[in-house]
Amino acid sequence: MKKVLIGLFLGLFCCSAYSQTEVIDKDVQIGGLITEGYGKKLQFGSPKGNSDDVYFIRNNIESDRTDLILSLGDDDKDKFVIGRKFWNEAEFTQQFVFQTNGNMGIGIANPKNKLDVNGTIRAKEVKVESEWADFVFKKGYNLPTITEVKQHIEEKGTLPGIPSEKEVKANGVNLAETDVLLLQKIEELTLYIIELKQEIEDLKSQVNN
Repeated sequence: MKKVLIGLFLGLFCCSAYSQTEVIDKDVQIGGLITEGYGKKLQFGSPKGNSDDVYFIRNNIESDRTDLILSLGDDDKDKFVIGRKFWNEAEFTQQFVFQTNGNMGIGIANPKNKLDVNGTIRAKEVKVESEWADFVFKKGYNLPTITEVKQHIEEKGTLPGIPSEKEVKANGVNLAETDVLLLQKIEELTLYIIELKQEIEDLKSQVNN
């Protein structure tokens, strides 16, 4: 009977100790010194039926060059999330999301693009790589006549090729495409000015003669 009671006590003690939070009030090092290659993992346990392998690991590429790797799972549905849950909030709020398909979101829980931002972006410089509108100055370019442009404005309320305000509000604008379109219109305007200048010179010549 005594052995049974002792065994029961030890079992309850172990279960209680296992369920308690472990408080570590000191620095923690995972693994010893390595020269190159992977160190030891900080592995996160998985619920039953979940095959996602989640861990942190250090990879020493070479002297003074290191990668800290976070493995998030085994498909494109997994993601790394940074967020908050204030004392007076019932739900966790996702603020930064990185999906294993390469999409990132700031203020967006399920980003659909390589970078989705729900808010203002402030930057010193933005570099956009795209094709350019030099084709306007090449031989064979079909420059719309002023009459055609005037008719399009009267019918559509926009310059030819330029999206309407309604379209922009609904779909946004592609910065690269918009820059090309605006340059195209500037170059077309330049050609109109050159044509107008030539017509004026021809009229002056006729008057003088």
